[in-house]
Amino acid sequence: MRRAAMSGVGTSLHTVVMRGASMGFRRPPFSPVFVFLFPNHICLPAFLKPCQRREISSWLARWFPKDPAKPVVAQKTPIKLELVAGKTYRWCVCGRSKKQPFCDGSHFFQRTGLSPLKFKAQESRTVSLCTCKATQRPPYCDGTHKSEQVQKAEVGSPL
Repeated sequence: MRRAAMSGVGTSLHTVVMRGASMGFRRPPFSPVFVFLFPNHICLPAFLKPCQRREISSWLARWFPKDPAKPVVAQKTPIKLELVAGKTYRWCVCGRSKKQPFCDGSHFFQRTGLSPLKFKAQESRTVSLCTCKATQRPPYCDGTHKSEQVQKAEVGSPL
């Protein structure tokens, strides 16, 4: 009976330890430095609080920088196009996409730390999507491209 209880296929370590304690077995020596959040999962160091951020290892830091790059001006005029109701779009935030105004993944490969803005069209209509990346109503154009700052900026440079 004891052997059957301990050798179950889906038996977790927590279950084995608890059953073992009730059956007279000794508990395995767990270090007080680690906290087990879930029975079948990896333990975490106890000195880290859940809201505390650890430093990212060097290879991850290259792909996901702490300080994201600034968006660059892709074009100085908006792009007018027809959005289809119910369809989800990914608007390029970084300005580096070759498929403006939509994302092609350039933000990831150029390690910008930025992510596209995902939005769903509520109705089918023609809209102007921003390509200067300075709009206050992303992804829609608000006329910011007419400002002197955007007009003086070179295409491909940050504002």
